[in-house]
Amino acid sequence: MSTKNKVTVKIMDRDYTLVSEDAREHMQRVANFVDDKMREMYNSNKKLSTSMVGVLTALNIADELHKVLIEKEELELRINSPQYELKSARDELESVVTEYERRSQAYEKMIQEFSRLIDSSNIYETGVAQLRKRMDKLDHELRTKEENLKKSRNEVLELEKEFSQKDNSQRVINFDDETT
Repeated sequence: MSTKNKVTVKIMDRDYTLVSEDAREHMQRVANFVDDKMREMYNSNKKLSTSMVGVLTALNIADELHKVLIEKEELELRINSPQYELKSARDELESVVTEYERRSQAYEKMIQEFSRLIDSSNIYETGVAQLRKRMDKLDHELRTKEENLKKSRNEVLELEKEFSQKDNSQRVINFDDETT
């Protein structure tokens, strides 16, 4: 036979003697929990009688216990059911694979767009290089023509000078012919 422990606890300022096989510390913790819950209920509505506070507190504690028991049963089912765990793992794997595929497709689209942009850039750069070459060639031709034009102008000026000098010398001759 196990030994019984006896402890006096205070709940809502009233003393109660508890006898149990549980440890005294455990009984005191339980009594403190009940006292805290009852005081919480009383502080939320001070018009309630002590018996009403006790009943409402018992209902709240029973509700919490019931929820914990349901959760415990669900956890036990999960622990004891490899099928459940396997299904959960498959569902998670499926969502990871779906996300991977979605991201892979997005990545492929980005790679294609990047390649298209590089191709466009290469075409543009080739066009620009060809235009630069053509512009350099035209610039060279223009300079050559400008030099030729300058030479031609100089030649025209020289010829005009020569012509002017010959014309002046012929006038002098004609003038001399008239005086004689």
